[in-house]
Amino acid sequence: MDTHLHPYTRRVLIAAAILLALVISVLLLRQIASVLLLFFAGILAGVFLDGLTSKLHDYSGIPRAWCLGIVVTLLLGFFVASVWYAGPRIDGQIDQLGERIPAALDRLRSSIEQYEWSRRLLSGSPNSGQAMSFVAGGVSSIVGGLTSVMVALIIGLYSAVNPDVYIKGGIRLLPKARRERGRAVVHSLGQALRWWLVGRIASMGVVGVLTAIGLWIAGIPLAIVLGLIAALLSFVPYIGPILSVIPAGLVAFAESPTKVVYVVILFAAVQFLESYVITPLIQERAVSLPPAVLIGFQVLMGIVAGALGVFMATPLAVAVIVLVQMLYIEDVLGEPVRTLGE
Repeated sequence: MDTHLHPYTRRVLIAAAILLALVISVLLLRQIASVLLLFFAGILAGVFLDGLTSKLHDYSGIPRAWCLGIVVTLLLGFFVASVWYAGPRIDGQIDQLGERIPAALDRLRSSIEQYEWSRRLLSGSPNSGQAMSFVAGGVSSIVGGLTSVMVALIIGLYSAVNPDVYIKGGIRLLPKARRERGRAVVHSLGQALRWWLVGRIASMGVVGVLTAIGLWIAGIPLAIVLGLIAALLSFVPYIGPILSVIPAGLVAFAESPTKVVYVVILFAAVQFLESYVITPLIQERAVSLPPAVLIGFQVLMGIVAGALGVFMATPLAVAVIVLVQMLYIEDVLGEPVRTLGE
């Protein structure tokens, strides 16, 4: 009896096995994606702390451990001072925002329900009570998010204490002939992520301040907390600024429908100034990515890991592009390329 498979049958079985392996890999990746992204967020925090520590060490000559302690103390001091000074005001505005959003949704619903097409469209939409239930249900997600932030900060702190230990441990997994190249890749990754953080933090600060000032000038309530929301959401390029318009637009609509137009113009102007004027002036080396590539990567990460994936998509895209530039374009194709952050 001939036990050999027909070549066509063999190819079909191989293709089916590969497809099955890909499906299993995707399912497994979706299960552990949040853990991997949380670990990557910790590495990103470590890169940030290490960058500040290294700069202070280079300029002052103070031992590195002391420099890290100074950096952490200053950051904690700034955070505590900010909470002490602005915390009560922001807390009050957050409470008001929670009251104004449902009222604005009801007013918006009443305004457009006069049209037949809108009544059909809104027949299945949530009312303010359902919206508040949704918000209340999101509290547990917020608590989980804060816990994840604390875990990432702890990972970042430990990795910043002595980064060489982790780098050398990873490099030793490579063949001896590739270890020097591995060090260069790790250095370039750190450099690109560090400069990306510089540009992103500068962007968040500019967006928050300009948005709050613009809303305050227009007489729109809750300018501080809306500016803070805009700053935090601007961490996610392109998608974040669009989402930040929603709460500001609802608050403006509760005051006057005409103010919604002002809010849209304000947010568009702030994003234009941030993208094309202020960020290039603040940091010429700040890392930027092609919009189509970044948005596509955000969508992909959102499918794989949800909100956390979208949040971490940009720095992860930076790391992936650096790896492609160095390990494929330079090493495989043999073509010189200027890596991100250089």
